[in-house]
Amino acid sequence: MNGSVVLVDDNDDLLESLSEFLKMKGFNVLGCGHNGLEAVQLYEEYRPDVILLDLLMPNYDGIYGLENIKKINPNAKVIILTGHYNKKNREKIRPLNVSKIMEKPCSLTKLDLVLKSLSMV
Repeated sequence: MNGSVVLVDDNDDLLESLSEFLKMKGFNVLGCGHNGLEAVQLYEEYRPDVILLDLLMPNYDGIYGLENIKKINPNAKVIILTGHYNKKNREKIRPLNVSKIMEKPCSLTKLDLVLKSLSMV
């Protein structure tokens, strides 16, 4: 087993695809959420090795999720997986110590390698 992961994105198709891919690669996918509030709840419940988090989501965005996850655990390993990485988001994210920022669409092979490197540490 390569470690535990929580996935958070408002796109159900992407969540399903990522979940299946990561399970095939030996990761324990603990749960999936659709907004920043669910990200916080899932993190608090499961304490995964890594959480994959989109930025732009309805109601509670990924910045909300990231800020509140870091309040629970300042050392939480968070990968931002987004198609909306701009200067405004970069400035909000910088002080929150994310593990990795990956832009959509990303290579699944690269994502697998990044997850393995983070979940092994």
